[in-house]
Amino acid sequence: MAFLWISIRILLLGYERIAGKKISQGNDELLSSWGFFTTSFLMMAPFFYTLNFEIFKIALIAGTIYTISFFLYVYALSNEDASIIAPLYNMNVIFLIITTAIFLDEKITIFKIVGSLLMLYGVSYLKKDRSLLESYKNIGRSKGAVAMLISSGLMAIGRTIDGHFVEDISPVGYSVGIYLVVSLNFTILTLIKFKSIKPHLNLIKTKKYDMLAGGFTNAYSYIALLNAFKYIDVSIAEPVSMVSSLVTAFFAKYIFKEKVSLRVIGTIILIAGAFVIYI
Repeated sequence: MAFLWISIRILLLGYERIAGKKISQGNDELLSSWGFFTTSFLMMAPFFYTLNFEIFKIALIAGTIYTISFFLYVYALSNEDASIIAPLYNMNVIFLIITTAIFLDEKITIFKIVGSLLMLYGVSYLKKDRSLLESYKNIGRSKGAVAMLISSGLMAIGRTIDGHFVEDISPVGYSVGIYLVVSLNFTILTLIKFKSIKPHLNLIKTKKYDMLAGGFTNAYSYIALLNAFKYIDVSIAEPVSMVSSLVTAFFAKYIFKEKVSLRVIGTIILIAGAFVIYI
């Protein structure tokens, strides 16, 4: 069962970035974020019963942070190749080492340091140039890549808050609460920006299938991860989940015609670094 759930997680997460990029193509990033994550929330309808007001109150803080992070994620997909954004998404692992050490007193081990350095080296292959420095400069010049790195940092802060609050509450209920907060935030922000629901209706009309695909893959990749945790440790499930970046690269090559060869090498190095971190 562990193999089944983690395989579902990898496949869904791998396609999620493709769906997100499709939603954002030719559309306002804020509106695309609304479409993506409101649909994700609605896809969690079978689990609405797990949410209560106490969980909702707890989810408000992290949900607000995730709102910013998710917007930057969609912005990144809109402005950069999916095969670059997918592995950068996983950089939250490094940020998480820092935030959990500061706020949760978790130890920074030699394995975490070595694994982080390996992941940072893997990043250089995403925009490979004649030298390591030039490769990193190329990352810095990409608005999408920088947005994804900031998003990953915010995601790590959110995960740290999650770790502090969710010990005594339903993780599924908490997830529903998070997505409700995110959905409400994006709804309010888009209504303020556009002062009309016409853009929302037009997005639904033109991107409904991509929204359904994005919402389903985003919501149920998380549900699959929760089920995988019943059979394997987080230290195995999390780095194995990063294989989804290779799935994204596969789809990106054939759907968006992205050049992924060197990026696949970098992604494999990133995954190897994550395994070292979780030793």
